[in-house]
Amino acid sequence: MRMTHLKETLMTNDEAKADLAALVRSYREHPLHAEETATIDRYLAFIGARASCFLRSCLEGHVTGSAFIVNEALDKVLLVHHRKLDKWLQPGGHCERGESALLAAQREAHEETGIAGRVALGGALFDLDIHPIPERGQEPAHYHYDARFLLIAREDEPILNDESHALAWLSIAEALWRNPEPSMVRPLSRLPGMAPVF
Repeated sequence: MRMTHLKETLMTNDEAKADLAALVRSYREHPLHAEETATIDRYLAFIGARASCFLRSCLEGHVTGSAFIVNEALDKVLLVHHRKLDKWLQPGGHCERGESALLAAQREAHEETGIAGRVALGGALFDLDIHPIPERGQEPAHYHYDARFLLIAREDEPILNDESHALAWLSIAEALWRNPEPSMVRPLSRLPGMAPVF
């Protein structure tokens, strides 16, 4: 299901690349975890060198968008249990043609949870991650260059879908217990009341 109010924000590939590069450069200006400088440099080099960086056809890797959906009190996060990976994760996925990373994150969040959410931080990046994806079928091993955004939502709307076993609002502590990987700890440590992990 596509959110029709987002169709108006489709971009050309060059516009989407310029928009993402500006977001990544702006992200560099905020307090960073120790490993993030290298991640930012690698991310900028990747999108600068690949004309098709948003497309799955870019086999070495491609830009993805994901959303950390938090409640209005900022003390719970909505995670999905991903069937294929058997992990609790934030919703997210591949960009479709004409989508910015933010638009992809919003669309994927809506498709996976039923929640549109309000974009927080003025649409600035909440986190940036590069992670390996193993070979699967005809698709070779590659990297996801994940642009992560923060969305705010009410706790009374989630629905299940075919991509997840479960969908749950979790306290930040429980979310980190269910998925203690650095790619989850780093962004969630930025929420109020959490000790930053550097």
